[in-house]
Amino acid sequence: MPVPVFYSNVHFTGFKGQILFDASMKDYTSIKIGGPADVMVFPNDEDDLIMVLKFASSKNFPVFILGGGTNLLVRDNGIRGVVINLSEGFDEVLCRGDNRVIAGAGVRLIELVNFCREKELSGLEFAVGIPGTIGGAVFMNAGAYGGEMKDIIEKVEAIDLKGQKHIFDNAALKFSYRRCELPSDMIVTKAYLKLKKGTPEEIKKRIKEFRDRRKATQAINLPNTGSIFKNPKGVPAGRLIEEAGLRGILLRDAQISEVHANYIVNLGRATAMDVLALIAMVRDKVFKIKGILLETEIKVVGED
Repeated sequence: MPVPVFYSNVHFTGFKGQILFDASMKDYTSIKIGGPADVMVFPNDEDDLIMVLKFASSKNFPVFILGGGTNLLVRDNGIRGVVINLSEGFDEVLCRGDNRVIAGAGVRLIELVNFCREKELSGLEFAVGIPGTIGGAVFMNAGAYGGEMKDIIEKVEAIDLKGQKHIFDNAALKFSYRRCELPSDMIVTKAYLKLKKGTPEEIKKRIKEFRDRRKATQAINLPNTGSIFKNPKGVPAGRLIEEAGLRGILLRDAQISEVHANYIVNLGRATAMDVLALIAMVRDKVFKIKGILLETEIKVVGED
């Protein structure tokens, strides 16, 4: 699909980051699926981000915020408007003497886990195998093995779609299972984490335990979005899918993973339509057999 003329003239005087046109979302999502984005910009810092947001607002261009591209399915005709990619900026991490860490939204969780380990700070070990960035993890209240972002987030800084700055403390975020109540027009730019002091041996042990548990159950090397469905109360979604006899089933090049039934993998040429059809098939069969309607965890965006 050609880029509309009114997007091809996008230019920001003083913008320090990169601007791409007709950028394939396959290259920016963990499942390697998705049509083109009209415009993709990579702001280096808050000044860049505010510049883009004010420009898009003045032109009434739609805006989509992209972090690490995990937990995301982009439809096959791509995304209209401006995609703001935070993965190449907002990467500063600072440690304060009171066991607090300040991380830019573009910092990947694995990098943050390693930073905290080096500073002998404990509380984030559960995130060692979770893909994506801290900004996305806040939105999703990412968690594993009994730990969640809500347990360690003190506050976040955010910028709205008009370029105005805001601060939200933990209570205002109203964390719940795999979500928070941050307004949809807010872009997390910085997260403040409150951790606790730990010994190097204890922290390394916990990281190894969580990493080994994840490898044993989720060692998936094919492109995927991470968990497709939220876990219903009291039972893992993967177990329900497996008990419904769906582990390993194929729909063209989309497949329910043979390693973990709550993952859909791309065998090479899967489309978003394939994945969505497979999701619908799974929900329907699990509901018929188990009487439980699975709720998707991934975000689906773009045009069919």
